[in-house]
Amino acid sequence: MIIFSLNLRGGGSRAKRKRVGYHIQRGDVDICFIQGTKLSGIECNIVKEMWGDNQVEWSHLDANGASGGILTMWKKDFFNLNFSFRGEGYLGLCVEKEGKLIYFVNVYASCDLTSRKRTWDRLCEFKNNNSKGSWCVGGDFNSVTSLEERIGISTRSYRREITSFKEFIEDMELVDLPTIGGKFTWIKSNGKSMSRIDRFLLSDCFVEDWKVESQYIGERDVSDHAPI
Repeated sequence: MIIFSLNLRGGGSRAKRKRVGYHIQRGDVDICFIQGTKLSGIECNIVKEMWGDNQVEWSHLDANGASGGILTMWKKDFFNLNFSFRGEGYLGLCVEKEGKLIYFVNVYASCDLTSRKRTWDRLCEFKNNNSKGSWCVGGDFNSVTSLEERIGISTRSYRREITSFKEFIEDMELVDLPTIGGKFTWIKSNGKSMSRIDRFLLSDCFVEDWKVESQYIGERDVSDHAPI
């Protein structure tokens, strides 16, 4: 199973959408988590451009004005969709594949700590109130799990964030999937500040049941001028 995650920083550009489709098709991606679409009422042609062909199904959480927006896409017939669910900062799917129940959650958390805490609480409540299954929670969490995951930014204000986020991971009974390659997923344009705010969190049974490859690329990799 190959899962691809990207903070798009706006999906209004057709060239950018087609570049995303190139990455998805080249990687033979099964499921794609997109954050920051900045779009409302996504139409079929936009999704097909982002996926790269028409063999795709999707669920979308509209942007709030010119910000936000979450899109989850997957190969047609890759699994059976039971229902979708959504809330502040997340878009989820409850699916069945090969007789097993799976929850996929695409996260685009707020920069505001109080709002993020509400997101963590709502997801924990949802898990506690629904049928047991395996979990894959990925995307842009806007949070770190240690001071070492931020460079070039004052760490004094991040201790509460770290505690809250680590409690969420523990309460959800998830493991943090290690990254391959670069340690940081967000780098400021001047190169002086960087953070690991994008990640995949998986339940133990998800790791056991599925061979997973996760990919995260930054917005510069899909810009209109990025070379192939």
